[in-house]
Amino acid sequence: MDTRDNLEHIATCDFESKETWEQDWNTADDPMFHLKEVNAMLMKHYKAFTGGRKGLRILVPLCGKSLDMIWLADQGHSVVGVELIRKGIEAFLQDNKLTHREECVTLSPEIQGTIFKVDEKDISLYECSIFDFSAAVAGGQFDLIWDRGSMTAINVMKDERMKQYCDLMLSCLKPDGRYFLEFFAPESTEGMPSTFKFISEKALNERFGDRCTIQYLGTEKMSEEEATESEQPGCEEHEENPFLMHYYFMDFK
Repeated sequence: MDTRDNLEHIATCDFESKETWEQDWNTADDPMFHLKEVNAMLMKHYKAFTGGRKGLRILVPLCGKSLDMIWLADQGHSVVGVELIRKGIEAFLQDNKLTHREECVTLSPEIQGTIFKVDEKDISLYECSIFDFSAAVAGGQFDLIWDRGSMTAINVMKDERMKQYCDLMLSCLKPDGRYFLEFFAPESTEGMPSTFKFISEKALNERFGDRCTIQYLGTEKMSEEEATESEQPGCEEHEENPFLMHYYFMDFK
């Protein structure tokens, strides 16, 4: 199954369902979206992202077991990840040999969640739906948001979820905060499945343009690791990957 076929399959999945996300964690040690290294563009644009400051609060939505959280904490920041699937949080802790303590958190009058607080580093992981999360739950707004692929995942949900997500992210960001976004899209939509919804700069302007300035940082070829992970197990060969990773800063006007 090549990447295009895989996208057609993804478009048929119910990403409103927790079971869909759990399946990805249960069928492989490393889920399809996991990158086994720190994101190169995060490191490249780190100084501009942080303004050279230390001690910032950074939100990582749909964090999985991203190594970016370790790296950001090691730069002197307080990192908060949000992950729906407990197995993803446990894998992050186990893979990085981290000890932790668990605390219950009230997300709403009807919904309880769990916070995993890492002992060795300033990292806290919320086990909950991103739509049950808020700045109030986390104890205040964030200086920065690092969105590596989270918006892409939300975009394949019901249409109203994208607006809800964008509004949520901006509500979590301080007035002088910065939103660093990564998403993937093909160099050309020709031959791509019409059932899969890609993010575009036009869509970003429609969602954020009234409230934010949008700075284009460039694109990178999808890494060989990401290209391989985007295919189904058992594929020994894959065609040249037609996708680019797109990067943007967004700041309030």
